[in-house]
Amino acid sequence: MAPPRPYTVNAGGFTTRYWESTPPGQPRGTVVLIHDGAFGGDAIGSWSTVMPLLAQHYRVLAPDLLGYGDTDKVVYLDRPPYAFRTAHLAAFCAALDIDAAHFAGQSFGGSLLLRALATPTPELPALSAVSICGTGGPWRTSKGVTELGRFDGTEDDMRRLVALMTDDYPGFDDTIALRYANTRKPGHVTACLAPRLRHPTLTKPDVRDDWPTPLRDSPVPVLVVEATRDDLLEPDWGHHFDNLAPHIHVHRMDARHAPNLDQPDAVADLLLTFFDQGSTP
Repeated sequence: MAPPRPYTVNAGGFTTRYWESTPPGQPRGTVVLIHDGAFGGDAIGSWSTVMPLLAQHYRVLAPDLLGYGDTDKVVYLDRPPYAFRTAHLAAFCAALDIDAAHFAGQSFGGSLLLRALATPTPELPALSAVSICGTGGPWRTSKGVTELGRFDGTEDDMRRLVALMTDDYPGFDDTIALRYANTRKPGHVTACLAPRLRHPTLTKPDVRDDWPTPLRDSPVPVLVVEATRDDLLEPDWGHHFDNLAPHIHVHRMDARHAPNLDQPDAVADLLLTFFDQGSTP
């Protein structure tokens, strides 16, 4: 299997790095993979071992989100973190003439997809979507908020962050090296920290919405994946999506927060089954 290859495209006015893997024959369709939002995150660091497995059958694309990897280090401070990145992803798809694709995201990437699709008229050209350990925002544990939300700038601390998300696996040290290198790229850590800045006299607003009820209105089949050993999210958080709507399914797997890193074969099998059949395995 050939490794993913890097490319650059202008998407909505932003220089956007993405990675692509293609099948040896005619593809069944296109898959777009969305990475997590932790310090040092990027597309290839999240999906390098999953992409070739999916690319046995699909054309697979994985862009770096705004603020991450080798995409422009841009953040908006006057709007929700999902909205402007959804617009960027829609522009990315338009730039590559993608009018229909299956989507999958992990952690922040999965939450982004759920929020983007929670409308009768989604911006993204999604045939289906999978969110792996992405809740749409709520139900994070205090450990998930505080421990993933801090970084002291050292490679040792990057090891701590990756260890929060995975079991040990053969590529563990490579993941740490890649993610640490990403934190050294100009603007990345600043982009991660910027949304947390507040006016000195104002506190973060207590935002309460009726999530995930709006997902009922989505026309897109959705698979929500809960990892049963993920202590960064509340236990059994997937029950919020159980019986929400006939096209929304929940799958529980024995994993921690980032099975795309330490269980790529299981994740690829899960995605292929859902993309091929449109239902839970």
